[in-house]
Amino acid sequence: MSVLDNTYQDSGKIVHEERKIWCDEDKHELFEFFTDFNEWLDSEEALDIRIENKIDGLAQPSKALYASDSEAYNQVFKVFREEQKGQVLAKDYIIDTFGDEHWFEKNESRFEQLLKALINRSVVPFVGAGLSVDGGFPAWGAHLRQQGRTSGIPTTEIDEMLGKGQYEQVIEEIEKKGYRDTFIQELKDVFSKTGVLTDNILRLSELFNDTIITTNYDQLIEQAFETGRKDVVQLIGISNIAERPEPEKTTIFKLHGDIDKPAQCILGKDQYDEAYGKDTLDLKNPIPKLLSYHYKTSSLLFLGCSLYQDRTMRVFHAVKETMGDTDRPPHFSLESMPEDENELVKRNSYLLSFGITPIWFPKGSYDYVEQILRLAKNELRYRGKKVGQK
Repeated sequence: MSVLDNTYQDSGKIVHEERKIWCDEDKHELFEFFTDFNEWLDSEEALDIRIENKIDGLAQPSKALYASDSEAYNQVFKVFREEQKGQVLAKDYIIDTFGDEHWFEKNESRFEQLLKALINRSVVPFVGAGLSVDGGFPAWGAHLRQQGRTSGIPTTEIDEMLGKGQYEQVIEEIEKKGYRDTFIQELKDVFSKTGVLTDNILRLSELFNDTIITTNYDQLIEQAFETGRKDVVQLIGISNIAERPEPEKTTIFKLHGDIDKPAQCILGKDQYDEAYGKDTLDLKNPIPKLLSYHYKTSSLLFLGCSLYQDRTMRVFHAVKETMGDTDRPPHFSLESMPEDENELVKRNSYLLSFGITPIWFPKGSYDYVEQILRLAKNELRYRGKKVGQK
C-alpha cells in the first residue's frame, strides 16, 4: 500500500486525509529488484563493505544502507554489477587464455544485444540435449554410442561417425542390423524416467513462459513448468504440429517427438527424410516451415545444442540465404569456448554464417549457462523490466 488513509471528524464532517509513506518518497519498493546484490551485501563476502559503511551487525544491512544512504548503496552496487558481468562473461579467463580483452569485449556487446532482444520479448529458446545432461539424461552422442554397442557395431565405427556429426547414419546402421525395436525400447528406458530439475532448467522456466522449441525427447522442461501447477503447458509435436498455440499456456514445440510416444519419434534417416525432405530440403514441410517462421520472426537462443551440420542447421542456412542481406532478427547461442584462437575464429565464423551470434563461456564449464541466464534475469530486473515473456 503506497498511501495511508487517515479518517477523522472535523466539525461533524468526515474528513479523509491521504498521507504518503516513506516508500513513496524514496522508492524503497525498488529494493526488491536487487535481490542478488542484497543477498551478497548481507553475506560474509561483503563484511568489509558493511564495516566501511557502518551497517554491520544490523538485522538487514542491505536494506539499512538502501534506506539511509542511497548514494553509497548505488556506488557499491555499481562495482558489484561490473564485477558480476566480468565474472559471468569470463573476463579473467579470456585474458589469461588469449592475452587481452578482445573476445571479452565481444561477449559484453553480444550479451547486451541479447538483453535488448529479451526486453523486446522476442527471444525463443531452442533447447538441445546438452541442457538435460545434469538432469540425468545422456547427451545424444553418448546415447548413440551405447545403442551402437548394443547393436554390435564396433565402437571405433560409431566414434568415427559421431566425430563427423553423422548421427543419422549411426541410427541407420542400427536399423540395418534389425535392431529398431531394441532401439525404441532403450530410448524408453533412458528418456522416460523423471529427471532432476537443474538450475539451468529452472532458470529457463523463469525467463521464458511463452514459447520453447526443443529436439529433446525427455520431459524435463514440462516438469519445471508443471511443478505445483496443472494444465499450464501445451505440447505440440509431430502429430499436432498445425495446432494453434494457446496464449494462456507455455507452448513447447517438441520437434522430433516425445518419449511418451517413442514409435513416433524422428530417429532414423528415413524419418528425417520424410520430415525435412529426402534429396533436398523442403521448406514447405511442417517442421522446416515452423523453424523458418521462428528464424524470421523471433530471436532464437540456442541452449545445449551442438549446432553442427544437422537438418535443423540446414533449414536455418537455407532461410538465411533466402532472406539475403535484409535485416534479420538476431539469434544467439551460449557456447563453450575453444582454447586455441584459430579454432575459436573458425567456430565464431561458422556460427555467424548461420546468423547465430555466440556468447562464449570457458571450455567445458557448462555451469556458466545457468550463470549467464541468471545474469540476464538480474539485468532485466535492475532495469525495471518484467522477467518472463507473457
